[in-house]
Amino acid sequence: MLQRSLKEQFVTAIQRMMRPVVRQLIAYGVSYQAFSRIVKQVYIEVAEQEFALPFKQQTDSRLSLVTGINRKEIAQLRRHKRAAETPEVEDTLATHVIGRWMAGPPYADADGTPRRLPYESDNPKAASFARLVRELGTDIPVRSVLDELLRVGIVSLLPEGDVVLQQEAHVPAGDPASQLTLLGSDPAELFATIIHNIEHPDAPRLQRKVVYDNIGSEALSELRAAARRVGEAFIRRANVLLASHDRDRNPKASGGTRSRVVLGTYYFEELGTSPEPPKDKEDQKPAPGRIRRSR
Repeated sequence: MLQRSLKEQFVTAIQRMMRPVVRQLIAYGVSYQAFSRIVKQVYIEVAEQEFALPFKQQTDSRLSLVTGINRKEIAQLRRHKRAAETPEVEDTLATHVIGRWMAGPPYADADGTPRRLPYESDNPKAASFARLVRELGTDIPVRSVLDELLRVGIVSLLPEGDVVLQQEAHVPAGDPASQLTLLGSDPAELFATIIHNIEHPDAPRLQRKVVYDNIGSEALSELRAAARRVGEAFIRRANVLLASHDRDRNPKASGGTRSRVVLGTYYFEELGTSPEPPKDKEDQKPAPGRIRRSR
C-alpha cells in the first residue's frame, strides 16, 4: 500500500494521464455515463481475477469491499460480462509475414534489413517468399497470401518476379478497428512497465525517453522523418533479437514458461506557448534542452 503522500501523487499522475483519454472520449461521443460503466466493469473483472482470496469464491460482498462498488451494481455487471476479448493486431497473417521476414537470415540481413526474395526457388533450402509463408504453418495458398499483401501495399512484385517488402509494420490504413486495438495494448504495456519499475526498483525493466523542450517548430518536419528512420532501424534490430529467442522460429531457444516480450519506441511532439526565446540579451540565453531519464 502506498503512503498517503505517494498515493496523492499517484492520483495526480492518473489525472494527467486521463486528460488525453477523456478528450478522445468526448470527441468520439462516449458519454461519462458510458465510461463510468466501462470502468466499473473493469474494476470488477480485475478484482475477480487478481485480488481473490486463496481457496475462496469471489462473492459480490467481497468484490464490493475491494472495489467500493455497491453489491447491487456488481451483481448486475457480473451478469453482463463481455462475451469475448478484442483480437490482437499482432495475430494477423500480414504481421506474421513481416515479423518473419525481418527476423534475420535467411530472409533479412543480420541487422534485420529485409532482403529482396524470389517468389519461389528450385532449391528448397534457399530463401524465397514461398518458403517464408510455408514456414508460418498457414494452410492458405502462397499465391493468395501474396495477392493480399500486394492489395494492401505491404509488398511489391518486381517485373523479374522478386518480392520486395515495402512496409515494416502493419496497421491497416482505413481500418479504425485495427488501429484502435493498438490503443488498448500499447499504453497498457507502457503503464504496466512504469508500475513494475516503481514496485520493483531492484529489477527494473527498460523505460527510457529523451526530451528537449526548446525546439523550433520549423525543425519538426525534419525531426519526424529522422525519428522514423532511427525508430525503424531500432525496431529491425529489436525484431532480430527477440526472434532469436522465439521458440516458434528457433527450436534451440531457451526453455521455461511461455512469455510475451514487447520492445517498442514512439515519437511525440506538442507545441509550446512561447514562439521564440529572446536572443538580444546575453543573460536571457535559452536554457539547454533537458534530457529526462527514468527506469
